[in-house]
Amino acid sequence: MLILVAGLALFLGVHSLQVVPGLRTRLRTGLGATTYKLIYTVLSLVGLGLLIYGKIIAHPPVAIWAPPEWSRHLAFLVVPLSLILLVSAYAPGHIRRIVRHPMLASVVLWSGAHFLANGELSAMLLFGGFFVWSSITYISACLRETPPPVVKGWGGDLTAIVLGALLALIIINVHMYLFGVAIIG
Repeated sequence: MLILVAGLALFLGVHSLQVVPGLRTRLRTGLGATTYKLIYTVLSLVGLGLLIYGKIIAHPPVAIWAPPEWSRHLAFLVVPLSLILLVSAYAPGHIRRIVRHPMLASVVLWSGAHFLANGELSAMLLFGGFFVWSSITYISACLRETPPPVVKGWGGDLTAIVLGALLALIIINVHMYLFGVAIIG
């Protein structure tokens, strides 16, 4: 469990630099842009690796609670929406303008749904950590940045909806093979 926690701390810690006003800019200036990006990338990848490995070896699972059946149904509805938000982060449109930071909102929904649907300690640490981090970072980002400009047309939104739905269908079919949990059945 310590490896999972260390991975979470490293991965989310590196990704929290923008929450502290001016810290990322000072680091980039002090280290140089290329060195900063290299260190940021290496620390992120090491954190992600520790996080994944820590989750894999967190056996036998320690059950904290038995999630109610509705929490799995909720995740089944919310996760596709989070995937649409994830895609909309890269497609200028009305969704991006309204949500402002759709990738962070996507992580809030994804992690919150998974947190409610999982009752074992390692899953609660993983998804709870991402939920707390993304919620704080989303609020911080909304407070410090202005909304993106108004976009004409609905092409970006339609792209986000179609690609997000396709991504959801793919995940439904591979979730069991990747994570050992069947979404349907």
